[in-house]
Amino acid sequence: MSNFFVIAPLSALSRRTRLFKLAKFVARKFPYVKITHIGWERARGERVETQLQDIEIVKEILIQGGAYGGIKTRLIYFLWMLLVFLRCLSIKKNDSVWALGFESAFPALLASKIRRFKVYFDDADRFSMIFSFPKPLKKIIEILERYTSRNAFIHIIPGAERYDFESAKFHLLKNMPSETELDQASKIYKEKTWPAASLVINVNGWLGAGRGMDAALMLAKEFPTNLAIIVAGKLDCPAAEELVALPNTYYLGQVSNAEALASYYASDLVLTYYSPTSRINRLAESNKWGDAIKVGIGVIVNSEVETADYLRKAGIAISVPYTDHEALKKAMLVLTSDPEQQALLKKKAHHLAQTQGYFEEQLEALFAKAPL
Repeated sequence: MSNFFVIAPLSALSRRTRLFKLAKFVARKFPYVKITHIGWERARGERVETQLQDIEIVKEILIQGGAYGGIKTRLIYFLWMLLVFLRCLSIKKNDSVWALGFESAFPALLASKIRRFKVYFDDADRFSMIFSFPKPLKKIIEILERYTSRNAFIHIIPGAERYDFESAKFHLLKNMPSETELDQASKIYKEKTWPAASLVINVNGWLGAGRGMDAALMLAKEFPTNLAIIVAGKLDCPAAEELVALPNTYYLGQVSNAEALASYYASDLVLTYYSPTSRINRLAESNKWGDAIKVGIGVIVNSEVETADYLRKAGIAISVPYTDHEALKKAMLVLTSDPEQQALLKKKAHHLAQTQGYFEEQLEALFAKAPL
């Protein structure tokens, strides 16, 4: 039995949609492969794979504690890189490593030069853009990112807009939903009772500051009778907590991927707002876009997000500036009073879906190009 190591600075693969879908695919496609998650448990008890209980995943936790933000967390990332390098020195030649982010891929790549195993560099968020580093350090990291990209077995990216360099190892893996999860979601949707309103907006994922919670709160207050908001995810700011207390919002809590997708079938739009104060946010690659496209609903995205241009061109996006709540209110007023506009958005979303492959289809192509 060969080994497939997923190295990710997360408590559990279930907590990252991209890795959750990867683990499900690998377990089905390669049943002879042993999956091991080498991780970082940010908070006690989070290592449990609540959404992957039907799959055997071996756990190796290199770091415990550190939470999710602050200077201390940033410093721990460098300890993480050292520990990943040391752990990878015992990985065998015929094994494979799927490394999430530069902070995992770079040390794994260095170890692979000695041990000769394959490194799949899954660059879901470009490390040099996530944090504010001093300019000299940022420059060094950018150079090392290029090196890692060009020397990894394959460099998997959700979009090309974040990169100011070329690499022959680039392989596009768009954030699309899993077909099997959508099938399950459709069944869940039919079994539950959902809110009825002229317009239903879906707000899910990380419900924190910088993710449009104040905009969602404004809409819920401005349209108390003919607009409903379905909310799913972790409440992580005062605006989110106030939002779920309103009578026209429906809070599902923290739910599985299939349950979250089920709520899309009950929605007309999904909110995907990203504070434009950081470059990485303006180059967001949201899982919610692929989910909306495949379900066939519209998207609300702030106009500063450059990577959402294909949604705007396809005619499925309501796009206004992040802080322009008045413009957002006017756009929602049109949709609440004009069902034909809603139907047109959905028709265009279904049309775009025909050009986009499911996540499993993309993984099939990836592993055909870069086999385990």
